[in-house]
Amino acid sequence: GSPTGYHFHNFFMSGEEIRFKYSTYGHANSKALVKSLRHIHADGDLMLAVMCALGNHTENTESSFDGIAGTSRPIYYLNEEARQARHNLWQDIVRRDEEKYGQSKNDERR
Repeated sequence: GSPTGYHFHNFFMSGEEIRFKYSTYGHANSKALVKSLRHIHADGDLMLAVMCALGNHTENTESSFDGIAGTSRPIYYLNEEARQARHNLWQDIVRRDEEKYGQSKNDERR
């Protein structure tokens, strides 16, 4: 599969922006504003993005950008400096989210 969907989350500047997207888009998740990022879309690309930020790779994920098979890569990320800067920012977003929301699936947690 293409990594494009996974990398698309990197265009958000905060966890709150991602929560807003998931609480309002086509098939809105009414609990998106109170769940940790990892559990908003736990079976999809958002969980994959969170796991990448945390350095948790599985047999279904690449451990590095250069390890992505094929040529279907976002052009923006071909620049290593830009890619690393966004990855660092994404890691900060995930760290702040984990501090605030933990790893909870609890819909009541705020």
